[in-house]
Amino acid sequence: MLLKFFNRGTGKGKTAVEYLLKEMDANGIKREPAPELLRGDPQQTIQLIDSLDFKHKYRSGVISFAPSDAPNSEQLEAIMDSFEKTAFAGLDRDRYSILWVKHTHTGDNRVELHFITPRVELTTGKSLNIAPPGWGNYFRPWRDSWNYSHSWASPDDPQRARAYHPGYQALVDASSRRLELTGKSTHTREDYRQIITNYVTENIRLGRVKDRTHAIALLERSGFQITRAGEDYITVFNEQIGQKLRLKGGIYSASWRLGQGLTAETRSGQETDRNLTQTRIRASQTELTTRIKERVKYNLCRYGENEAVHQRSMEMVSTSASSNSYEPLNRFLARQLGDDAICGQSIARDSSPEENLRNSQKQDLGSGTVSNEQREICYPTTVQPGEDQLAMQRQTLSEAVKESDERVRKRVTANLQELCGSIRDGQKAAERTNQQLSEANSIVVRVHNNLERTGRAIKQSLSRHHERFRRIKMKRAEELERFKTEINLVEYAFNSGYCIDKNKSSQNCIVLKDNTGDKILVGVDQADRHYFYYSVKDDRDCGSIIDFVQKRKNLNLGEVRLELRPWINSSYSPTSTLTLEPIPKPEPASKDRQKILAQFESFDAIAHHPYLKARGISQPTTSDPRFEGTIYTDSRNNVIFPHRDRDGVCGYEIRNQNFKGFSSGGSKGLWVSHSKTGDRRLVICESPIDCLSYHQLFPDDSTRYFATGGTISELQKDLLKTAFEKLHALGGEILIATDRDEAGNKLALELAKIAPESSQIYRNVPEHQKDWNEALQAQIERDLQQQNQPKRDRGRGLSL
Repeated sequence: MLLKFFNRGTGKGKTAVEYLLKEMDANGIKREPAPELLRGDPQQTIQLIDSLDFKHKYRSGVISFAPSDAPNSEQLEAIMDSFEKTAFAGLDRDRYSILWVKHTHTGDNRVELHFITPRVELTTGKSLNIAPPGWGNYFRPWRDSWNYSHSWASPDDPQRARAYHPGYQALVDASSRRLELTGKSTHTREDYRQIITNYVTENIRLGRVKDRTHAIALLERSGFQITRAGEDYITVFNEQIGQKLRLKGGIYSASWRLGQGLTAETRSGQETDRNLTQTRIRASQTELTTRIKERVKYNLCRYGENEAVHQRSMEMVSTSASSNSYEPLNRFLARQLGDDAICGQSIARDSSPEENLRNSQKQDLGSGTVSNEQREICYPTTVQPGEDQLAMQRQTLSEAVKESDERVRKRVTANLQELCGSIRDGQKAAERTNQQLSEANSIVVRVHNNLERTGRAIKQSLSRHHERFRRIKMKRAEELERFKTEINLVEYAFNSGYCIDKNKSSQNCIVLKDNTGDKILVGVDQADRHYFYYSVKDDRDCGSIIDFVQKRKNLNLGEVRLELRPWINSSYSPTSTLTLEPIPKPEPASKDRQKILAQFESFDAIAHHPYLKARGISQPTTSDPRFEGTIYTDSRNNVIFPHRDRDGVCGYEIRNQNFKGFSSGGSKGLWVSHSKTGDRRLVICESPIDCLSYHQLFPDDSTRYFATGGTISELQKDLLKTAFEKLHALGGEILIATDRDEAGNKLALELAKIAPESSQIYRNVPEHQKDWNEALQAQIERDLQQQNQPKRDRGRGLSL
């Protein structure tokens, strides 16, 4: 049997516990038989691990038995109890948590006890690591005690040494064998190790290799490089293999010599010496007891309580581990009876004093038999004293009394009298102390009762205060909510000196400005019906009416409450009563739309721009009244094309050299030119640049222009359908001027479906170019060439 702790413990508890319990292994192979839960609560273990904020949250490991060990159920229960008492020495069962799972799917009837324990002491919440660095020295005597007592396989037994140790790769090979059963391909490094070991073993059989030095020389002659040599291993490298291989085992040990025997495979088992086994058992138990005492002392110091657990821990570990050991009867009786044990050696009263002394000093060392042989037990006989002996004793005692000094008797009597007086005084003092303690206890009880009554009264008073405070807090929160919803922020701003810009205001957004140049947009949030505002000059200046008052009048929240309470109590005198027109209330809209409107108010309308000039758009085109107020620029000198829906601006396109985008939070509507009463044609393009280009190529005073910004949404379809129906009622025509590509063709089909059935609808695409802006630039290039042609002809002169 061997014990191994895994180098894990920082992950999730669910992953670690499910690995132990699930029926499929990491490679998807079914475990047969399935894992068996022996002890513990998986869900509790997962919750404990995940609740810890330590870096290392749990400890896990395995107790693995050789196939020849074959432990039964009782032994498994005993070894789990013994392990817990050793690992958690000094701690009660309710102060730690551990989960045990039994695995038997690895083949050869091998039994593995897997365990996982959260690294926490449950009563204090402190970290509890049962296997700190150097844990092998602590658990080794525990392991050896069990192995020696039950004759289980020991990893330290030289009789079980192999020619080489495959190390952890054995687990890989076992996994590979299971993969082979599923038809999956396998490849292990162990093949190379086995070939090398077989080669060295064959040379040992032929007498060419007698120790590790000869083995190293043999490998070097065969093309291997020895990169490292340890006490019990060597590391080799070969260019054909392309990787380093560590060879570990008996024949690779520095102390191996031919004639000492190779491995457990080449040696026959030897009969175990029982006396040697008992010596090892006692040595391991002694060392284990010492180490458990040290751990108990540490645990009691770190976690507190319970020193009685220490004694029970060592007794259970010692008893369970040595259940099959042999113990002499006299030692067993002495251990069981303790101080009550009666010496089994008798001394005859008829013997002489010298003979009795010699008999008392003589010890029965036994007959040299082994500990398990039966022995004859001698029982002492009771010898009744004779009459002569009693008379002699009485005479001796009488003479001794007579020869005593009278002064000694008096001194002893006085001392006894003094002692009795002291005892009586002590008794009286104890009675007085007891009475004082009883009176003090009565006082403590009265004080305790008074404190309980006072505590209950304070608790009731605090409960009333908490309830009153909760109501006040709720009322104050409700008051703030009323400020945001009931007070018209437009009216409040108007009474604070702001004027309404009717030209730029819409039903969703009211634009106001004051004489200092501050310009704000006021709206109502569609979600919570709060009035809110945005400043055109500072995008950080926004919020509810409370923010507006705090930033404009520099008031704290308490002062804001005093300022706004008259507005919800109808006790203020608004300036609006002196105006002829009522103060408007904006219709509810989303905050994103209000933000778009605030950004749009900061843009400047332009008649021309370097970007438009680079695209071939002339200034007369952009200055045409048809496009006046439809092109803007922002603070970064980008060209802005606003999109509108029925409520006004809903988003905008952003254009510049090598850059094209759309406003964040905005939605696509339609970019539209100005309309005139006599318009009879509607040209629809994919972008505003294409609309301007088409107008410059085919100027017409009775044509209006729409741009969709690419693919169209349901909102855009609804807007276009309304425009088509109005134009159709006037007898006008629809001209689709989309790009000459697949997207443009698809958009043209969608537009045709929206138009009324009997409407006049046509499509016009560039003959050679992709879109109308490219067509405009090509036309400009041709015009320049035609203008330069006469100049070149005049430069040639007259031809003869």
